[in-house]
Amino acid sequence: MIKFFFLYSIRVTGEHTVHLMVSGYQAVHHSAHRMRSHKASRRHRAISDGALRFEPEPYNRKLELNNSGKVHCKVAGGVSPNVQWFLNENDPLPEGVTSQNGTLMVTEAARRHSGQYTCRATDGDSSITAKITLDVVVSPRVIEPESGQQKHVSVGQSVRLDCRASGDPPPTIHWDRNLTVLNRQQHDVDEEGGVNASFSRLLLLKNGSLLIREVEERDSDRYGCTAGSAAGLDRSELLLVVHPEGELPPSESTGVAGKAVLVSISVAGAYMLLVLALMVYCRRRRLKRRQRGEKMELEMQEGREKLVEEGEEDKKTQNGGAVQNGRLLPLDKDSGADNSEVSGISKASKKSGHYEQLSVPRTLLNDQITLGRGEFGDVLLAKIDMTQVRRLRNKEEVDPEPQIKPVLVKVLTTKDEVQLAEFRRQLDLFTRVRHENVVRLIGLCNEADPHYMLLEHTDWGDLKSFLIATRSEEEDAEYSARVGPAYVARSERRAAALQAQHRALLAAHLAAAASRLAAKRLTHRDIAARNCVITSQLHLKLSFPALTRGPNSHEYYKLHDQVIPLRWLPSEAVLEGDYSTKSDVYMFAATVWEIYTKAELPFAKLNDNSVLERLKTGKQEWVTPSSMPERLASLLKRCWSHSPADRPQFTEICEEVSAVLQEITAENASQHSQTVEVQKE
Repeated sequence: MIKFFFLYSIRVTGEHTVHLMVSGYQAVHHSAHRMRSHKASRRHRAISDGALRFEPEPYNRKLELNNSGKVHCKVAGGVSPNVQWFLNENDPLPEGVTSQNGTLMVTEAARRHSGQYTCRATDGDSSITAKITLDVVVSPRVIEPESGQQKHVSVGQSVRLDCRASGDPPPTIHWDRNLTVLNRQQHDVDEEGGVNASFSRLLLLKNGSLLIREVEERDSDRYGCTAGSAAGLDRSELLLVVHPEGELPPSESTGVAGKAVLVSISVAGAYMLLVLALMVYCRRRRLKRRQRGEKMELEMQEGREKLVEEGEEDKKTQNGGAVQNGRLLPLDKDSGADNSEVSGISKASKKSGHYEQLSVPRTLLNDQITLGRGEFGDVLLAKIDMTQVRRLRNKEEVDPEPQIKPVLVKVLTTKDEVQLAEFRRQLDLFTRVRHENVVRLIGLCNEADPHYMLLEHTDWGDLKSFLIATRSEEEDAEYSARVGPAYVARSERRAAALQAQHRALLAAHLAAAASRLAAKRLTHRDIAARNCVITSQLHLKLSFPALTRGPNSHEYYKLHDQVIPLRWLPSEAVLEGDYSTKSDVYMFAATVWEIYTKAELPFAKLNDNSVLERLKTGKQEWVTPSSMPERLASLLKRCWSHSPADRPQFTEICEEVSAVLQEITAENASQHSQTVEVQKE
């Protein structure tokens, strides 16, 4: 995604250079003509330039340690603006960082280059600034296991598969077996400290290792370790070979190696005893915490339901409250300016007292990074200690161990009534919906202006970036040749290619999330890969960053003073502003299409005006990729029906996608069993 803006800036800069050359030619040419014609030309230029502005506004960058990089600051408007970069506000640039024609260039990224930089454009008395944060990171690298490594063990023994990785920020780790992610539902895998950790045969340890107890012959397979963070992904795999009881190969059963195995087994046994003791202790603590958590969860859920009911009643009889500097003010009995649902909810929250539990002091937010700008204001990525949040809400002592989690911060700075209503709608959506495939509303920072909406985030970030990282170099080159100028360059992040069951699983997660919203009679209105996040366990969650300005700005289109995701919307939403569950169905299908095309831009060969014209004439036709199962492709074609009435309900969609996932899983299991039989023969 970062390279995209580099290419885009080169293209726009190229056009701008041509414009200057033409303007220079016209200036010389007009000097030989009458003064009246010359003045007309100057007047035309003044009108067309307008006020200084960034197009697009610079955004935060992450550079790989010891690599080079560029950040473009493109300015439009004015007569002859001067664009310069500074460290912080006005400090000179550090050694190794230069500024030329509005481009910040880092020759070899070092730790000292991290920090805040300011781009300042000056034209006469006019001046505008933009600030970004530059982070120098180290991409994850799996140190152990080494690629191609083999591990031998006898039936009945226990084996620990170690995974060690380096990187900055520290990466998270997950295991897969034969390219299928190990999870609790399908493989009876538990995590260290879990309720069933002492009974599970497969256990994921906190240090990233995978422990397999009482190994069986069917455990022989390829095991992959993937390390991922915001800086990238890396994967390595090993082969686990299970031998009949007592029949280890000579290289591992005799001599020095045999002694090493015995020592390892002894250490593993002692380690298991220690782990079991810790599990019993942690299980008792977890049960106590769960009892407190369930009580709090029940109270909060009852409070939210009461809020919605009282808020709906208040809307019928009360006018809303005022808005000032991006802050939702309490209701005033004499105020009749606003009849919004969130104003009603605000009043109901003060009556019930439960809504106040969502209030979180912004002092708990750390390491804030600006991702871009959304419809309400800046969108930030920060970290928060969930232990402190629970302590505030429980009003009692909780586990003192900090639990640092990433959080998406949506800042409310706008005063536009339409956008304020959308902020309230999203707030209501995440307040009312609790589902494993929908990000949670962590809280609200409403003690001062502007207000912050805090949403759950994940360790691996947005789905779109992850899908791009799964492309191979050949696929990337083919996409570039096919799409041409609209091609968006991929990042240097690399991830293992998604298998058929993985893609179907992501589609099932998305269907479950959208179905939950539909059951609550809520609409999302911007379902897309950029607005989904994914965990290191390949668990998809529906979110709502909506970066209308920043890395994803090319995916939005301004129509009638509204910024909309044009290529993802059906005609009734674009042309009539008619959003419904059926328009979400259409966008769900477009997002599944992204999953199977590895985040291609829909209708990439068409410009925005051509897409809009096709929607008006009813000629917008989607083409499903060849890698998509036929049953799923047929479902998506129904979801893209021009008439909303012809599109299926989300209940049917969930059933169909689940059936597709089951078929793929059964087929893979059959193929795997046949492969094992062939190997035995």
